[in-house]
Amino acid sequence: MGNTTSNTEQQILASAEKLFLQKGFSATSTTDIARDAGCNQALVHYYFRTKGNLFNRIFDAKFDSVMDFIDSSMKDDSDIFGNIRNAVGAYFRYLSENAYTPQFIFNELMQNPARRRHIREAFLTSRRSSQVFARIQAMVEKAAEAGTIREIDPLDLIFDGMSLVVFSFITAPAFVDLLGRDSSSLNNFLEHRKEEIITLLTQGLRPASSDAGSPRHESGTERQL
Repeated sequence: MGNTTSNTEQQILASAEKLFLQKGFSATSTTDIARDAGCNQALVHYYFRTKGNLFNRIFDAKFDSVMDFIDSSMKDDSDIFGNIRNAVGAYFRYLSENAYTPQFIFNELMQNPARRRHIREAFLTSRRSSQVFARIQAMVEKAAEAGTIREIDPLDLIFDGMSLVVFSFITAPAFVDLLGRDSSSLNNFLEHRKEEIITLLTQGLRPASSDAGSPRHESGTERQL
């Protein structure tokens, strides 16, 4: 019985995620979800009570997955520039495997205040995000104290990186069309954007004095840019 319960719950979550991404939150009904999951509507309400709770469960799982991708990409023996390359690369890989997620989350953020509140709470209270933020904060503070980078609020660095990556995925199909390229060019375009974002972030962190002839920290990562 326990396995049947777990399987039904997971199937409802999988169906809800698929339909939310295809149709949007507002256009998806619990009836649609039940039909796709192969169960009756009462079971959807039994497990999740509301469609909003379903969204929150799906978002929380994806949020923790992103945090895992980013955290596992950063290496203790790498400098801040190497770890920026690693983290941006990991975020690109995650979004490449979840292509519809950025547009879906963006639409919900713009249209639904309740979703914004939940996402804010997820960021502030998630144990996983707290661990990742603490690690990034320590990395930024260490590099700033060593004079490797300029002073910057770690939240600004996180926001800069995440917003640049997400915007690339949301707009990439339109840009490929505007440039007159075929769909096969999309991966090349995203690869180009990844390298450009890494360059923008790493060069933007350089202290102003590094341009005035003072000794400059140069990592293996920088030589690749």
